[in-house]
Amino acid sequence: MKIWDLIRIANRNLLRSKLRTFLTVMAIFVGSFTLTLTNGIGDGLRDYVETQVKNIEGDSALFVRKKFPREDEQNARIGEPEEYKEIKEDEQGNRIDPNSIVVSLDQINSLAKEFPEVKKATPAYRMRAEYIALADSDKKFKVSLGMLSEGLKQKLEAGKMFDGKNQIILPLYLAEGFDEKVENLVGKTAKIGYKTEESDEIQIKELKIAGVATKGMISNLNAFVDAETAKGLYTAQRGESRDYNRFTNFTFLLNSSDEKTMEKVKNKLEEKGFTAMSYADIEKRTYDGIGILQTGLNLFALIALLAASFGIINTLIIAVMERTKDIGLQKALGMGRGKIFMLFSMESILIGFWGALLGIVIGIACGLVANAYLASTYLESFEGYNLFVFTPLSIIFIMLLVCTVAFLAGVMPAFRASRLNPIEALRYE
Repeated sequence: MKIWDLIRIANRNLLRSKLRTFLTVMAIFVGSFTLTLTNGIGDGLRDYVETQVKNIEGDSALFVRKKFPREDEQNARIGEPEEYKEIKEDEQGNRIDPNSIVVSLDQINSLAKEFPEVKKATPAYRMRAEYIALADSDKKFKVSLGMLSEGLKQKLEAGKMFDGKNQIILPLYLAEGFDEKVENLVGKTAKIGYKTEESDEIQIKELKIAGVATKGMISNLNAFVDAETAKGLYTAQRGESRDYNRFTNFTFLLNSSDEKTMEKVKNKLEEKGFTAMSYADIEKRTYDGIGILQTGLNLFALIALLAASFGIINTLIIAVMERTKDIGLQKALGMGRGKIFMLFSMESILIGFWGALLGIVIGIACGLVANAYLASTYLESFEGYNLFVFTPLSIIFIMLLVCTVAFLAGVMPAFRASRLNPIEALRYE
């Protein structure tokens, strides 16, 4: 018997009791529908990370900060008194305050010298701008400034990365405010208006527009300048401040992006009271969080599938009882145990298939409608984020999972049918 004939016969057998089959398929539908939506949420979050968050790259960069005072204390509890630790000096004579996460520029440079793997250390210079304008335009827009340390690359819509100092990369929304054809802005001069802590008078800094960033969660918030420009603006704004050259975090650019080298540097920093993360670490933590969320949501769908599997068992056991004489006749005419087993197994798989197909199709339809509605309401500020994203691999996975669960649920009734004695089956009333 060919597989197609087996499928045709199994489908015909299921239609003998349309209501019972329909109700069993609906139970499978609930599980596969839920599974489709929960996988869609996970894939939607991954897609958003890929398209919006990962538009800044840096394989050999480590983001370093000093550990929080109680970060290493395993048994520390909120509300308990925290011991004050005296300020001490390191081997280079730098004052270290164990009660603070702030480090000085001298400490950063001294720390970098202890690591032959470190090519350059760059503090996170804090800057503030009042507005940005083009040298040949009267338009002025509010802007937030960020810094791209050496070794970090921004994905660009137009232009190129920095090739010198006094350059800026504009976020796409800001560039479109000046000119819808953003490529026209590359090479033009932008004027940054800023204030210092000593005066409210606006100071002007002229920067060359190197490029326009692609859309992204981080790049949508800031216009980025190179490290030298950031240092100059930071000094101009905070040079007289008490906290000048004191930073909460900094970047180490390593000579190599080798995983073992990066792990070695991170472990050594850990011993010295610092914590470091690479973009790969940030990405892994993000995906781990998404995976945990998706697994938790999928558990609800799997519970529904488990409940539905008992429906399949019940449906096929009743089918075996109703068709006992037919099974006996088929065996008497030469159909073997294996084919009887395959026939009932195929019926269980088809119940799973039709339930999964229905759940996937309706789940995708509901997801697309929800995306369209949410994009214009609650998720309007999260440009490019679709709550549900449906990928071919996820759809195939759901189909295979549901059919596998259905097959396993049908094993017992199918085995029972294959073991029937043909003579006793023919006498069954």
